[in-house]
Amino acid sequence: MYLHEHLEKLRYFYEVGRLGSMKKASEAAFVTQPSLSKSIKILEEVVGQELFVRLPRGVRLTEYGDILYQYCHELFSSLKDLEKRLESSDDPMAGSLRVGTYDSIGIYFWPKFLKEFLPKYPNLSLEISTGRSAQMQDLLDKGELDLILIINPKKTPQTIIESLRKDVFKFYKSTKKKTVFKTIEEAPFILMPDSFAPGANLKEKLGVFNIDERKIYKTSSLESVKELTLNGLGLGFLPESVCTEHIEKGALEVVDLGLGSKNGLFPHTIGLGLQKSRKDNPLVNQVISEIKARF
Repeated sequence: MYLHEHLEKLRYFYEVGRLGSMKKASEAAFVTQPSLSKSIKILEEVVGQELFVRLPRGVRLTEYGDILYQYCHELFSSLKDLEKRLESSDDPMAGSLRVGTYDSIGIYFWPKFLKEFLPKYPNLSLEISTGRSAQMQDLLDKGELDLILIINPKKTPQTIIESLRKDVFKFYKSTKKKTVFKTIEEAPFILMPDSFAPGANLKEKLGVFNIDERKIYKTSSLESVKELTLNGLGLGFLPESVCTEHIEKGALEVVDLGLGSKNGLFPHTIGLGLQKSRKDNPLVNQVISEIKARF
């Protein structure tokens, strides 16, 4: 027996790998769970290897299962593109693309970009997911995204990485709102710890700025840090890219606390990552070209 004789079963396998659950996959594929389990068993017999590790809750791809999953992703993504192209055969930019991006980039880059980009390519279906950079990287590696625009993308066997720009964190204060603090020395710090030091001890990262002597306001998003800072509640510790527009408008200004803070701390890279299977796709390359033009 050969895999090409089991295309329907490959779709079931793909859904199980994507969702990590036989139950969820059976619901997504509109097939009973016993039928789906039987299909997976037949595929494992064809391949001669186990494709999933059965867990107390759900399943996980084995090494061989992951290889097959990557090929299935490429196959079904290509079919989806083909359907779109056939609907608009005279448009080389007809197709679909799944993009993942970091939360703050989703807020500060994509709205303006899409407003200019989408009208130029009416037959392109663009699906954007947002979350932490590590989450987007993981989805790209699993083949569930075609392209990512995140912080510090990592090269893996399945992906290609390209750096777009460097960024740093600085302290900012409001210039247009009355501040709740009288002096810079007593101003609270407003920050999102996971954005520059995920899982790290905050005192180890910012202890040189005498954080024991200040109030610290922690948030779970850079957008919250920015808004609290704009309203004069403290010194916001933010990436330069997040504050560029507000600096230009005169709503924020950089605060020099010494120890290199004026030039920036915690340097990081904003970069692109894409599936190797998509590197020669003209649609993907055009989208990448448009993104790079705005960086």
